[in-house]
Amino acid sequence: MASIDFEELVSQAEDEGVTLAEMISRTLTPGQIDDLQSRLCVELVSGYNRIEGFMSEVRVPSLDEIMESGNISETDATACGSAAGT
Repeated sequence: MASIDFEELVSQAEDEGVTLAEMISRTLTPGQIDDLQSRLCVELVSGYNRIEGFMSEVRVPSLDEIMESGNISETDATACGSAAGT
């Protein structure tokens, strides 16, 4: 494999009923694994940067702000805390 397609490896592993780790270890050379890891790292960083950019524009109000706005009652806030295991 000249250029390894991660999605193709995932698909092959699923088709054969083996783990992705097994598919990688028996299909790729150490150099190909390094190359794949580098490309995955670049993809992950890119995805993280897009999420970070999007989230920087999102304003999440505090619980106090929500309570002050009247959009949630004291009972609702208590129920939410109970549902979250707090």
